[in-house]
Amino acid sequence: MLERIVDSLRGHIEVSYLFLKPVTKKEAPDYFDIIKRPMDLSTIRDKVRSMEYKNREDFRHDVWQITYNAHKYNDGRNPDIPPLADQLLELCDYQLEEYDLELTNAEAGIELKDF
Repeated sequence: MLERIVDSLRGHIEVSYLFLKPVTKKEAPDYFDIIKRPMDLSTIRDKVRSMEYKNREDFRHDVWQITYNAHKYNDGRNPDIPPLADQLLELCDYQLEEYDLELTNAEAGIELKDF
């Protein structure tokens, strides 16, 4: 289910194109001086595929991290970028709501496995 959501976010290319892959030092030499927890959609997809997320909140937090990083690095520098990250988070929240029942059932199954 989370892979379907991240693929959908990646598919909204008009919003996601800047967040598809990790930022490189070549693209932004000072990025890692400012951003201590980099995040991008391919990293999220990899974490979904390796089953690192135990619940939707952890998944959402990583999408939120993209938004946080976009604001922290780009506010006052690249004012067109943070609104794209905000839209990405809004799309994520919408999809999490759309798949609420399926996610609740999947999370219940994960919790049962932990016992």
